[in-house]
Amino acid sequence: MTLREQGVLGCIPVHALPAHRKKTTPLRRNVRLGLLDGVSAMSLVNLSQPGNFVLAALLTGTFAFSTRTYGLITSLPFWFNFLQLLLTPLLAQRLHARTMTILSACMHCTAWLALLIALPFLPRSESFVTVAVFVVTFSLVALSSAINGVAWNAWMQECIPVRLRGKYFGVRNRLLYLSLVGFMLAVSGLLAWLNGALLAFQLLFAGALALRIVSVLCQRSMQTSTDNRPAVPEPPWRDQLARVRTNVMFMRFVLFASAMGFASTLFGPFYPVFMLEELHLSAAIINLILLTGVLAAAISFPAWGRLLDRHGNVPIMIVSMILWQIFNALYCFIGPDHLWLLYVINVAGGIFSAGYGIGLFGLLLKLSPPGARTMGMAVFVSISSLTAALGPITGGWLLSTAQTRGIPALDAYHAAFLITPVLMTLCCLLLRRIREENSASVTDVVDAMRNVRTVASLFGLTFFVNRVFYRPGIRSNPPPAP
Repeated sequence: MTLREQGVLGCIPVHALPAHRKKTTPLRRNVRLGLLDGVSAMSLVNLSQPGNFVLAALLTGTFAFSTRTYGLITSLPFWFNFLQLLLTPLLAQRLHARTMTILSACMHCTAWLALLIALPFLPRSESFVTVAVFVVTFSLVALSSAINGVAWNAWMQECIPVRLRGKYFGVRNRLLYLSLVGFMLAVSGLLAWLNGALLAFQLLFAGALALRIVSVLCQRSMQTSTDNRPAVPEPPWRDQLARVRTNVMFMRFVLFASAMGFASTLFGPFYPVFMLEELHLSAAIINLILLTGVLAAAISFPAWGRLLDRHGNVPIMIVSMILWQIFNALYCFIGPDHLWLLYVINVAGGIFSAGYGIGLFGLLLKLSPPGARTMGMAVFVSISSLTAALGPITGGWLLSTAQTRGIPALDAYHAAFLITPVLMTLCCLLLRRIREENSASVTDVVDAMRNVRTVASLFGLTFFVNRVFYRPGIRSNPPPAP
């Protein structure tokens, strides 16, 4: 790496350099503003995700929504991720990616501002007005998020050179996770201080919205290497779609992602509802429990990255998925007397879901058809989101039907939480049909994970194991962990 690249990724404060220092280049400015953009946007982006515990507490607690209505609202982001396939190509022909990103971010802020203003005037019940306001505002949030996700990825390809993307986005992701941890701690403190009152949610949304506005201002200040029109016209969308449809391995990957989308969202959004209604935990306590999973994922990311580089994406995804769902099945045994299991499940889930998540992203980049990567990404997101949108609607209907037929709510949730890991594990059968170049077998990954140092690295204990097993004077340069 050159000295200039090291300077770009160095810890340089975000302010003008003194006169005797070298003038800040557009690249350095983009890097700094991009980091600030991500950190400041993370709070509101997290609140916009389907099934997050804050919205679960607001909708099912404060406004007493039924599981059926809650499932409908949490499905909205998936519906609009599907519909963006029809809208984004039309916008991309008329607007530059930077313009699309900023406009969709402004729309995102406007929708949250409208909800923030309306909250104190809404009836505290599942009335028509209340449901209509949440459906309309979250539809706008979902639409803006869907467009923003595609446009932002295209814009970053112009702002950040290829030679810096790996390290830059690695640094950026670490900062995003740290900001998410800080946000979750603030949520716990605020909800506990105000005892889960509506004012706590209003202050939380207002703070996240203010940070998101800072993010938009950072995006407006970033420069791009092109003008407000695409520099190179993309191939016709019909040609790109034909290339995607004829790529057998990619279509198998889309089929797997579609099955996973339904399996993961069938009852996935109802885990926070279960904790609130059946375990009688406060939103602040639930937030702290979920925080353990976020920390575990952040710690294990480097180890999963090394395993992926050595063994490939598919075998890592299969092994991490199976281990993740083994711990997920423990939800079937959780009751008011076994709350300590929640911490075990979330720590293990954070570790193993991290391996699956980065493997999924790596496999998507690897299998995207050459010459049709944009269309491949759009098809992947749209089709997998369509099945994911059906999941929470179906799950909410099943839970509501079970309770109306006299099945105790706790038993209904336990049955649902047994179905989820079974379905997600069965999806691995589809994943095995995907052939990936230069990947190892599942057996090789299992053998690698039997190594003490490999397992320790997943828990962030590499330094401790090096001190125990590799003493100075005996072996001063221990081999790198896989």
